[in-house]
Amino acid sequence: MISFIMMAKDVQNYINDAIVELQKENKVDWELIIVDDHSSDATFEVANDFAKIDGRVKVVKNRYNGKVLGTNYGYSLSKGEIIKCIDSDDVLLRDFFRHYDEMKKYDAHCHSIYITDERLQRLSTYNSNPLILSQSYEFALSNLLSIPKCSWSFKRSLAEKIFPLPDSLPFEDVWISLLIKKNASSIRNINQPLYLYRQHSNQTFGGIINYSSDKVIFRAKRLLRLVDVLEIEPRATEGFEKDIFDNTRVYNTLMSKEKLFIWDVLKCQLRFVAKVKIILIKKFPILAKYITVLKWKLDATNKN
Repeated sequence: MISFIMMAKDVQNYINDAIVELQKENKVDWELIIVDDHSSDATFEVANDFAKIDGRVKVVKNRYNGKVLGTNYGYSLSKGEIIKCIDSDDVLLRDFFRHYDEMKKYDAHCHSIYITDERLQRLSTYNSNPLILSQSYEFALSNLLSIPKCSWSFKRSLAEKIFPLPDSLPFEDVWISLLIKKNASSIRNINQPLYLYRQHSNQTFGGIINYSSDKVIFRAKRLLRLVDVLEIEPRATEGFEKDIFDNTRVYNTLMSKEKLFIWDVLKCQLRFVAKVKIILIKKFPILAKYITVLKWKLDATNKN
């Protein structure tokens, strides 16, 4: 069985799409655990209406506050041998289940996703960064290399090493990617879009290809907080020196500045590619967006 863990907060206009698509699958056993995170709208009621008529859907209210602790709570209620975290404003396509027999052969699996607008009209395709598979854990850790958590699914034996997520974690995606990279003996890359990642104005991180100044600064500050957590979390960093994050701190400190001079970037000790990336995102965000989409297309050619 597959256990889907879904955090939900103020998504009454979107969560219906997510649940209905899952309900189309009747061959593979699955459960959907929805954790309502103190919604101020009718999210809980909408989800609970599904639970009343479909025993595969379980809806609970978060005993705690926030997505991290709520995800831990959802995991504690799960029973499946495969775990997948999905977002309540997105849609996991039914095609995902076609890979179920293959997924059982691997510790973890990742897949491509469609980036869509608010009405689920497809805008582009995100392909998993091939470096997450080809490079070492040390490389992934030092660069906070990750892919969205919605791209991952993993066996319960691996989930036991990922959960519980640290209480002070500012967000989940990087932690999940890193712990999978560190502990999985086999990872399968499914080079096919199996998920609709909806872009809308209410998203905390602003969307995966949103390089507006305020969102870039917000994400950089979150990543700096993440480093603080990782440094004291032995599950992630045991055996590594704290200087493993030196370049990451420099990079995100520059990204977090409201006013950034190109000279500040050029004189830092980062690699040339990192400097170019900072300048593009901070000074030419529209161009950075198109380059990012082009990179995803190139990543698709690096099949595992």
